[in-house]
Amino acid sequence: MQNNISNNRSLTEQSLKQKYNSARLNLLLVVLFSAINLLLLVTKSNTYFLFSASVPYLLTDLGMFLCGMYPADYYTGDLAGFQTLPSVVFYVMLAIAVIILLLYLVSYLLSKKSVGWLSFSLVFFCLDTVGMFLYFGIALDMIIDIVFHVWVIVILVQGIRAHYQLKNLPPEPQIEEPVAENTDTE
Repeated sequence: MQNNISNNRSLTEQSLKQKYNSARLNLLLVVLFSAINLLLLVTKSNTYFLFSASVPYLLTDLGMFLCGMYPADYYTGDLAGFQTLPSVVFYVMLAIAVIILLLYLVSYLLSKKSVGWLSFSLVFFCLDTVGMFLYFGIALDMIIDIVFHVWVIVILVQGIRAHYQLKNLPPEPQIEEPVAENTDTE
């Protein structure tokens, strides 16, 4: 009976640790895909990875637009005569985007020792999701981005819950070994 309880506790503990580590891994993937997206955007590639933070991408994209970094035909029609800003504005916005990604990376690294950093990244990613909604609204063509943002939030919440459940697990029962009687009589 004691062995069965110990095995169940061990499986529960292992499952909770796996959920926490999965949340951390998802956070790292967000950082990696977001960094790749920034690189692809700056190099004017037409590729975009899902599973990334929106605000850094939007800041970089806005900086490129405001500084006239898109093809000239982009600034025709309603945008004819658009006054672009100096390129330093783009570099400042890109720097802010990189700082945001570095905050996520620091959260990933430090969450190995403290769940507070995973909580920080959850709040930060929720703000990122709000930023995405404010910029794009809720549109049908954004459904995949919305699903991935919800996915990341759910995984981070599960990881944080797993940490606290792990912390509150009852201690492993001590197996009492029978004491052998001393039968030696000299």
